[in-house]
Amino acid sequence: MFVATPTAANLAGGGPTWIWTPSLPMPVLRLVAEAGLLDAWLVVDLLTAVGVLGGLAVVATAARDLAVAAVLLALVAAVSFAGAASGGWLPLGYALAYTAGLVLMLRARRSRNRGSGR
Repeated sequence: MFVATPTAANLAGGGPTWIWTPSLPMPVLRLVAEAGLLDAWLVVDLLTAVGVLGGLAVVATAARDLAVAAVLLALVAAVSFAGAASGGWLPLGYALAYTAGLVLMLRARRSRNRGSGR
């Protein structure tokens, strides 16, 4: 639910919009473009906006590949917090939601490990 909430809010605003790109400082955006990574950056940003990375984290959790799920959730949260630092409610919403999802997933794992005697 946590990873679906910001995506639903983003989509409800008239369609998906980039999360991080508008808050990226121009010198950093210029470096990304000069490195030839702008297309990849925009694709990852939009895939995150429409919930693909969150969906992959959910699938990884269901498949009990918690390391992959944790990396996906932490990556989106970290980049979103960085984007939120320069303003904007959208990156902050993703940052908080994905961080909450990560914390809950790790707590559930710890609880499950205690319950099974690991």
